[in-house]
Amino acid sequence: MKFQYKIYTALLVSFILLIASLIISYKNIHANNQVLNYLSKHHVELTHHISTLNYELKTNQTLILQYILLQKNLSSEQISTSFQNIDNSLKELQIFIEKHNLPSNFMTLLQTIHNRTIAYKFIEKSILQAVKDHDKEDLQDAIIGFNSVIQKFSADTKILTDLSNAVLYNKIATLDKNNERSSYTLLFSFFVAFLLISFSIYKFNTLHEHLRKAQKKILKYNEDLEKEILKKTAELHKKIYTHHISGLANRNKLLEDATSHTFTRMALLNIDKFQSFNDVYGEDIGNIALQMTANFLKKETAGLPVLLYHIGGDEFVIVCINQINENNQVFLNLINTILQHYNKKTFTYEDKIFQFMMSCGITFTGKNKMLAYADMALKEAKKNNIQLSIFHEDKALEKQYKDDIECHKKLKTALEKENILSFFQPIVPIQNTNMQTKYESLVRLKDEKDHIIAPVKFLEVAKAHRIYYKITKTVIKNTLNVISLYQIPCSINLSLSDIQNKKTMRYFFDILNSFQFNELLTVELLETEDFNDYEMVVAFCLKVHSYGVKIALDDFGSGYSNFSHILNIPIDYIKIDASLISNIDKNQNSKIMVETIVTLAKKLHILTIAEFVSSQEILNVVKDLGVDYAQGFHLGKPLNIEKYMKS
Repeated sequence: MKFQYKIYTALLVSFILLIASLIISYKNIHANNQVLNYLSKHHVELTHHISTLNYELKTNQTLILQYILLQKNLSSEQISTSFQNIDNSLKELQIFIEKHNLPSNFMTLLQTIHNRTIAYKFIEKSILQAVKDHDKEDLQDAIIGFNSVIQKFSADTKILTDLSNAVLYNKIATLDKNNERSSYTLLFSFFVAFLLISFSIYKFNTLHEHLRKAQKKILKYNEDLEKEILKKTAELHKKIYTHHISGLANRNKLLEDATSHTFTRMALLNIDKFQSFNDVYGEDIGNIALQMTANFLKKETAGLPVLLYHIGGDEFVIVCINQINENNQVFLNLINTILQHYNKKTFTYEDKIFQFMMSCGITFTGKNKMLAYADMALKEAKKNNIQLSIFHEDKALEKQYKDDIECHKKLKTALEKENILSFFQPIVPIQNTNMQTKYESLVRLKDEKDHIIAPVKFLEVAKAHRIYYKITKTVIKNTLNVISLYQIPCSINLSLSDIQNKKTMRYFFDILNSFQFNELLTVELLETEDFNDYEMVVAFCLKVHSYGVKIALDDFGSGYSNFSHILNIPIDYIKIDASLISNIDKNQNSKIMVETIVTLAKKLHILTIAEFVSSQEILNVVKDLGVDYAQGFHLGKPLNIEKYMKS
């Protein structure tokens, strides 16, 4: 663009110079034409008028001399005519000078000549009278004056002629000057134009050379670009169809292959409790474990008519392709062998040693639904705590799967619209009525039709889809808001998975740091039989207790291990399991068991709560046994807290 700009500028300047030179030349030619016109016409006419005036003066002088010398009689009419001709010549010359705007000295000289003609007339009359009177003395004086006037006339006409010639010389000088200026202008213009055009040609050649080089560069760039596109296409293809951690084909590749291959058998494998492993060791070590698992599966399936995929997280898929007539048992045996080898496999990284187990769901049918059916079978295996489950085309399992999907949608909508609610069930003091009633916070879901859904229908789905921590955070927020608003003691339920979830714990303790009513909050520990990371639970309880928050041990009496918890964990309440309370008015063994728990608790200064008090008879029994609090439908159902505060 810079080259083109210079070239176009040079050509434009050249064009302007040529036009300017033509205009100047035209003006000079026009001026020359005017000079020539003056020379050819006006100067000739001026010379004619001067010659005519001179002729008329000479004629008049001749007539006078004839009269003096030859004593020839002249009629007054002849003399008058001669003078009239002189006047006419003077007038014509004056008109010409005024018309053509000649210099002012022309008019001054004419005026002098005119004045002389007047004097000349008087002298002429004197001569004529002296001749007539034969007065020699007067004649002699008159002739002296006549000669003087004649000499002056001659001098005047000569001056007039010189003035005319001076104008002629000026015109000729102007003509020469115009010609010289035109020549210089044309020479300069054409010289500059030549230079500019030469410069333009040079620049055009330079531009052409640059274009040729640029063309080579563009061709080279195109080649490089094609290579880069091929490279980026390969990278993009790898990114789209390859799992970034394991390098195996991913879910996209599985879905695409399903359209080009006939999948006859599919196994969906999932590493058990891998999320907990990730939480403990971190994502970097978790990714290395996934890579090791992928390499293990590649070796196990090498050379077999199967395809291996890593479809996300800790889930892998093995499919059998185009083997329609082969027995399903062969594929089942292959998967069983892989699972057994994996369970025995020890993975080592740096100073760490890992060992995992896998669960698997298998389907031999489904066509476009094979992945969904394998996932149903996997969930069934997880639910029943078995390593492998096979999908069977019964409507109950498919319905359960569809129900789970629908429930997941409702959960997502409820979280987005803040429809995860907390209902509160009273925990009533039955020994010391001066003690304040406590309330347990119980989660509920309100769907888009304003139906209230119990947690038993959505908590497992929330855990399966890994959004359980969001529900816990919402319950914590709801419960603490109620405590702040009404200053009443409330309890929330936290499970081992909540304690192990770093996001949940960070959120929980961040709130406790600024919460003003920690002493009104109680944490109820769930799933005490499954406290496999016991040290983490103890550390959590000690930290919570340091904030002034109370600890309650839920489902106490349902097993043996929770008796040991009260010795290691700072417990404030124990909630006696519903299995001991629900028929305590009819079962003597339940009475003995509850009485023992109450006695132990009192010695340890721990308050007791009887759950599932569903009748007055049960309430009477637990009161007689010394239980401190009672909770159940007989005393109050889980409701919106405002309903209890108004009553």
